[in-house]
Amino acid sequence: MAIRPPPVFGMKSRGPKPSAGGTAPLKIEHRIGVQVAPEILWELLSDVDGWSAWNPLYPKSRGEIRIGAQLELTEALPGRTTREARPVVLEWMPLEQIHWRDSRSDGWVKSVRYIEVDIVSATGCIVSNGEIFTGLLAKRHLKANRTAHLDGFRAMNEALIERAGQLLAERGGAPPAAP
Repeated sequence: MAIRPPPVFGMKSRGPKPSAGGTAPLKIEHRIGVQVAPEILWELLSDVDGWSAWNPLYPKSRGEIRIGAQLELTEALPGRTTREARPVVLEWMPLEQIHWRDSRSDGWVKSVRYIEVDIVSATGCIVSNGEIFTGLLAKRHLKANRTAHLDGFRAMNEALIERAGQLLAERGGAPPAAP
């Protein structure tokens, strides 16, 4: 049975129905609105090698956003030891989404990590930053690490907005409004 806590801003716990003989995937997500053109967000998100300059969740990062490419990430969840990850890009769509597959606990916890940008206007977007967990130990992992994941996604989103504002200001535009 999936963990179903009361709704909290930035966290979603509803997900797909369980598959035959399996458990429902467990999802955690942070969403944030930003007043900046999607092109600027995508410029930052698609430059994995540049994440280490602004991204507290992935202080070391290398790779290329293309289907089947392996990324090299150091994940720094708040309050946890860093973890080296070698996820594989599942899919991406410019200005919209990046999804990658990962595993931990010797494969007993599998996940799809995603960053999605919903364009609201020419200068407004909603960034969804989250992960969907499956596997025999997914429930245990999320129970022990839910807050760390949510705090990490929030920190990444806030840093993304701050860096997007800096880029916009460098280029002569107005910085995004605070969330």
